[in-house]
Amino acid sequence: MLKIGTIGTGNIVSTFIEACREIRGAEISCLYSRSLEKAKNFALKNNLVVRMVDNFEDMLDYIDIIYIASPNGLHYQQAKYFLQQQKHVLIEKPATFLAQELIELRELAVINNVFLMEAFKPLHLPGYQILQENVNKIHPFLAIFHCNQYSSRMKEVLLDDYHSVFDETLGKGSLYDMLIYPVELAVALFGPVKDVKAMSHKLKNGVDINNVVLLRHHSNILTSIVCSKAAAGISASEILSYDTTINFTDLTKLETINIYSRLANEIMTVPMVTEHQNKMYYEIQHFINIINTANYPEMERLLDYSIAAIRILEAVQINEEQQGELLNEIK
Repeated sequence: MLKIGTIGTGNIVSTFIEACREIRGAEISCLYSRSLEKAKNFALKNNLVVRMVDNFEDMLDYIDIIYIASPNGLHYQQAKYFLQQQKHVLIEKPATFLAQELIELRELAVINNVFLMEAFKPLHLPGYQILQENVNKIHPFLAIFHCNQYSSRMKEVLLDDYHSVFDETLGKGSLYDMLIYPVELAVALFGPVKDVKAMSHKLKNGVDINNVVLLRHHSNILTSIVCSKAAAGISASEILSYDTTINFTDLTKLETINIYSRLANEIMTVPMVTEHQNKMYYEIQHFINIINTANYPEMERLLDYSIAAIRILEAVQINEEQQGELLNEIK
């Protein structure tokens, strides 16, 4: 039985705990919070009878795996600590802010004979396999991804009160907390990226709130991305080829996929078989399978996507800071 410890007391950890109850061969054994009182309240809320600690060292004898769902800016140091203690690490997206940090963590995992994975949910959903199979069939040349979700923190943000996700060092706003979804999905579906163009809206503290990004893949596919944490988008995403268009809603969940045939002038909704309502089940189960089968090639494959996506986010940050050509200066 693999014993799992958690870091964080947000809603995503509650969802994670609920998903773990459906996983055979794994169980929650330890809960970390900086406040033991907060940990006790969280355990009570989630019907957990586990060890509760307020420091990492007290977790080590009670866990095989650590699930890290702390603020983004803490991921790297926390993952590094547990990998050095020879614990498997499942880390929420974005795994790190810098690609080089994630490369270092991967090396630590190999050295310490443990496994590391970013908890990037879309790649493990049943809908992703269907999406990938159909992308391979139609040979697309253009994709339009929408990822817009109104943040629960917007009331505070509008009052210039910047918590965790919108903090310059802890979250980095839409750039790392939301844009990671369409960027990493694009890399997985269409391959490596060779060119990045980007513009953004920023908050007063310099953190991104809205992003428009254009990627050119080595395959010459263009991916256009609109991403926002200030609005609730309703537009679907599309992948286009000459004769076929794939349309799908909510790229973080991939629940509905439609395929339009130009030649037949008809739309087919792809049947979706979802055995588990809790979408986190699939990523957790995949990580457990990687550990149980010592599947280092699969760890490397998934981390390659994560590293490539973070490199793109680094490029976006640099690109959006450059002054573009102004229309009134073009003769």
